[in-house]
Amino acid sequence: MKHSPALSRYDTRGGQSIFRILLSIVGTVAFFVACALSSVRLFHKAVDVGRHTNLPFTDPDTLIFSPAEVERIWRWEIASGHYPSRRDTAGVSFDAPNGGGSASGHAAPVNGVIRLENPGLPKRTEEDLRRERQVKAEVERRLRDQAGVHAALVDPHDTGVDVVPVGPGRAYVELPLKGGRQSEPYAPRPAGRAALDLDAVMDHCDFSENKYVRDCLEVLRVNAGLDTPLRRGVHDSWRTTFVPTLDGGASGAGAPSERARDQLERYRANMSEVLSASPSAFSSLLAARQQLTLSSQSSPSSSRLGHPVYTPHPSHPTADPACDPDYPRLFHIFWAGPFTDKPYTAALSFLFTQRLALDSPIGSDPTRADHSLCRPQLWIWINPGPASSFPDPRAERKMRADLAKNPWSAPLLHDRFRDVVKFRLWNTTEQLDGVSEMRGWRQMALFNSGGVKYGSADTAKEAEDLARRSNDRDDELEDDAAGAHDGKVAEAERAERAGEEGAGGDIAATAEAALRRARELSANATRAVNASEVAAPLPTKHKDALFERVGSSANEYDRLSVVLSDMARFVLTHRFGGVYLDADTILLRDWTELFNWHGAFAYRWSRLEKYNTAVLKMQRGSAIGHFVFRTAVANGLDFHPMTVSRYTKDANLEGLLLRLPDALFDPAWLNTEYYQRDRPPQPYFKRFEDFFDTPKEINAAPVATGFDGFFKGAFSYHFHNFWWIPFDGARNFPDLGPRFYETERVARGRLLAAKLAANPPAASSDAAEGTGDEGDGPSPTKPGETAAPRRTVPPVSPRQGAREGYKWGDDERDFAELDWSDERVDEDERDLAWAAVLKRTFEAFVRGERPNMYGEWIDWTRARGDEAY
Repeated sequence: MKHSPALSRYDTRGGQSIFRILLSIVGTVAFFVACALSSVRLFHKAVDVGRHTNLPFTDPDTLIFSPAEVERIWRWEIASGHYPSRRDTAGVSFDAPNGGGSASGHAAPVNGVIRLENPGLPKRTEEDLRRERQVKAEVERRLRDQAGVHAALVDPHDTGVDVVPVGPGRAYVELPLKGGRQSEPYAPRPAGRAALDLDAVMDHCDFSENKYVRDCLEVLRVNAGLDTPLRRGVHDSWRTTFVPTLDGGASGAGAPSERARDQLERYRANMSEVLSASPSAFSSLLAARQQLTLSSQSSPSSSRLGHPVYTPHPSHPTADPACDPDYPRLFHIFWAGPFTDKPYTAALSFLFTQRLALDSPIGSDPTRADHSLCRPQLWIWINPGPASSFPDPRAERKMRADLAKNPWSAPLLHDRFRDVVKFRLWNTTEQLDGVSEMRGWRQMALFNSGGVKYGSADTAKEAEDLARRSNDRDDELEDDAAGAHDGKVAEAERAERAGEEGAGGDIAATAEAALRRARELSANATRAVNASEVAAPLPTKHKDALFERVGSSANEYDRLSVVLSDMARFVLTHRFGGVYLDADTILLRDWTELFNWHGAFAYRWSRLEKYNTAVLKMQRGSAIGHFVFRTAVANGLDFHPMTVSRYTKDANLEGLLLRLPDALFDPAWLNTEYYQRDRPPQPYFKRFEDFFDTPKEINAAPVATGFDGFFKGAFSYHFHNFWWIPFDGARNFPDLGPRFYETERVARGRLLAAKLAANPPAASSDAAEGTGDEGDGPSPTKPGETAAPRRTVPPVSPRQGAREGYKWGDDERDFAELDWSDERVDEDERDLAWAAVLKRTFEAFVRGERPNMYGEWIDWTRARGDEAY
């Protein structure tokens, strides 16, 4: 048969087309396989891909530490007692070249096994060792029986890690808890040295293991004695709380010398030198670190009637004698802008829940009667101006004066709270200079959050100086305030135009903030204080994700302060130790057991395996803190929690910053994202707004159950912003009784003045009549609205006719004429949201109308010597 030319041509084209299709398919598959493999560290090593070279669809590699340095970070934290966990260190290599050997001094594996001593875990008893030998023998027997199967799977050159616990023993608390709610009307305080076994907590609470928030909270409250147990039977599997003992652990260690402690401080101050030391030198340092840990656990520096006595660290000189300076009981809150009801309520929750000895007379020393007492302290860091500003010499004095004049903060300055609530001025320059790993931060000229860059400490200096001058309003208001502020508006407008035309986005953004502030001051120049800073901030349509980090004033906020707060939490915990809390956090129980767990932690970002650092606990000068700072500096000063999650994952250090379930600190988060709605906890929030605006179908619970029915068992509740909604719409002022009546009067006066300014016709009518008593009371209000009092405005002020254009409330002396003594309960909101109930519960404790959650009453008497009067 004759071959057809047409058929030949067709076959050739067809073959070429098929070849092209196959080639494109193979190429596409190879491309995606390569992209997938690019995220695997082994592939990077095999093909020697550069550290900062990444294929498409992958995050840049953030790792700047060598494998030997990562190993040393692990070893140092373990030797410091900062890994009190039985969890496997999967994927961690402890045999990297120049890794430094084990804590016992071995620079290389012995008999193929690396010995790793962990003073954070209890030393094994003889019975434990006997059982381990039995298990090991059984495993070896089975391996011999199946040698043919396993021979190809087991690498004879692989080295194992033998973790040897050498720390104090653990005496787990028996359940049901003796002295708990089954026998006492109030829950008992945790023992002073009690700690939470977070391994056991993970067994009951880990979302990754399909554990429910509801079940987790039940286990937690049974261990804390918050509930009368409803389940009969053996509770051994539920035990999570233990008290360290000296039996069988760390018994041979002597008391740590002052020289040893000084040496430890030098290590903390120069962790880079520790990690870069020669293998032999590092092994010696590691052994010294472990010995100091063991001696500190077994024999504190001295004792008083059998209780430990410590020398306070210079960073925390006001700590009680029983407070271990290596593990200070500090809560840090960072706040920018005028003080509002949000940090006020957070502070009241601290007073209501923590062991502060407020039931002793003011001025007395409660540690004399209880030598084991270690009172936590709340440090509220106030950032008075824009985040990148340099505070002037008067900043500290002005901060104190502003706090004393602000109705929300003034009560916290009372002598009753002087020993436990501390206001501190945040100075960005001082704080960043105090972290050795942050050297050179000025030259970076940026603040970074999740890759979004804001501001500049250098290029924004001109605009920040302008903002500083605009904050000097107290002196200027005594003169011609309106004209002065008009000048500031013009000056700020010029700075903004200069930023847009010249320096670019950084200075323009900062100048814009200064301009906004200057215009606000100009608009309110006739008032001593802007009423909106005390009243509920207005709702805002702005949905910037960065707004989730820190508070604001009114309906605007300084974005740079928002970004700065991501960094501030790491700065504060690395410099001082303790726990950082976002200001939108309410404490729900005593945190003693978490302070006594000596590891670092944050919590889970809802369903995602990422960190949320709204709660962050780290040790002062730790190796993991050193890692975070050095990595962040190398990655553009980015401290956003999502980015920090990448840092620890890339270095395989996630185990050293434990990601706790959000059930402990944020129990509504999963429900708000449509998870676990088949078995939600109590209360059941489908939106975070439900905390402030509780739906009608469930809003009987707040009043009926009160504080006791709000996520009982959780350590805190994070309400995720909503700064513009007041905690208590009907009583949006500090309601602390006669002792703080002047503070309350000012707050209510400012609210009334703001309401009258928004509704002048009604105000004028009432003022003309001079009574203001004809109303029938306020109508029911919704969260975010402030109920009007029956007395809308008092009689005309004598100052009203003395100054042209004067309005009632322009002078706060007008507020002294207000009288709220005959308020009636029928003027209140009928249905109270959870936020209002919690705020009112805390305030009732401060007023002396009820005890705190542990049955302790506040004592307002003063001590003279040892006698109260």
